[in-house]
Amino acid sequence: MNAKQLLERMADIEARIAKIYERFATEFRDVLDIGDLWVSMGREELRHAEHLSLAMTAAPDTAVAPEVAAHVGQLEAVLGTCEREVAHTVQLQEALRVTVDLEAAETDHLHTVLGTIGDWAKTLAAAPELQHHHRHVLEHAIDLFATPGVRERMRWQRFRG
Repeated sequence: MNAKQLLERMADIEARIAKIYERFATEFRDVLDIGDLWVSMGREELRHAEHLSLAMTAAPDTAVAPEVAAHVGQLEAVLGTCEREVAHTVQLQEALRVTVDLEAAETDHLHTVLGTIGDWAKTLAAAPELQHHHRHVLEHAIDLFATPGVRERMRWQRFRG
C-alpha cells in the first residue's frame, strides 16, 4: 500500500463515521442539543474526508510500512463493529459509547498514522481542517448523559487535541 491509497482509506473511514453521526443526529434530535452536536460532528468528519482526499494529490507514491497500514486496519475494525452496533442502538447512552469508541479509535490510529509516514503527513495531521473542534462539547454531553462506565473512560481518555 502506498501513501495515496492509505489516505484514500482514511478519507473513506471519515465519511463512514460521518454517516454514523448523521444517524445519531436523526435518532436523538429531540434530546436537548445533543442531536445538533452529532450534526456538527458529522459535518466535521466530512470535512476531514474532503481534506484527506485533497491531500492525496500531493502525497508521495512511496510505500507505507505494514505496521502503519495495520493502524488503519484496526480503525476499520472498530468502525465495522460500531456500524453493526448502530443498527441496534436505540438508547442515548449506547450512542454516546459508540461515539467515544469511534473518537478514541480515530485518535489512537488515524492520527498515529499521519504522525509516522513522513513530514508531509505530520503537517497534514496538524492542519486545522483535521482537528476535532467539537470534542469538548462531546465531553460535556457525556458528563450529562452517559453511563458511569463511559464517564469513567473519559477520565483516562481526554479528547482534546
